[in-house]
Amino acid sequence: MCGRCCRSITTSYTLEELKKMTQEGSEQARVFIDIFKPYASIEEARKVVPDQVDQVLEELKQTEDFDINNVTFYYCPHITEENKCGIYEQRPECCSRAPGGPWSCMPPGCGFEGWQFEEREKTKKKVRKLKEYLITAEAIAENGMVAGKDMSVEELRKLVHEKIKPWEKYGALYW
Repeated sequence: MCGRCCRSITTSYTLEELKKMTQEGSEQARVFIDIFKPYASIEEARKVVPDQVDQVLEELKQTEDFDINNVTFYYCPHITEENKCGIYEQRPECCSRAPGGPWSCMPPGCGFEGWQFEEREKTKKKVRKLKEYLITAEAIAENGMVAGKDMSVEELRKLVHEKIKPWEKYGALYW
């Protein structure tokens, strides 16, 4: 809505990885490289959208494999002065799905913050329900088996853990 994401986007892949993925036939990587242009440096991106660049870098620093040398910021040359998409009707799927998910790093004050909060709460609610189900199943288990299911409590515990695992990095173990 404000155009900041279009002016300072990054991916979890390096530019070299995106190019290799394109050579290997990845349509998503090809579209990304075709649309978004890399800034010459992080400092160049910071000149355009400093708060977004700093927020993204702070978030990335919290990951185990963070290497600032592997971070490239990109911009869309199709964003207009009025913060509109100049190719809106033909925009690629990555743009039409934006923001990518409730844990996407969005600029401070983004118009999607309300949506982001609601979606995160929905996910937390699902995780809590899974945990509640597991606790109940453990409490009423007979001989280590989940009542009414052809499954052991241990199998259920592993299944619940698998379902929760994608959100562990966001704090799911404490929800």
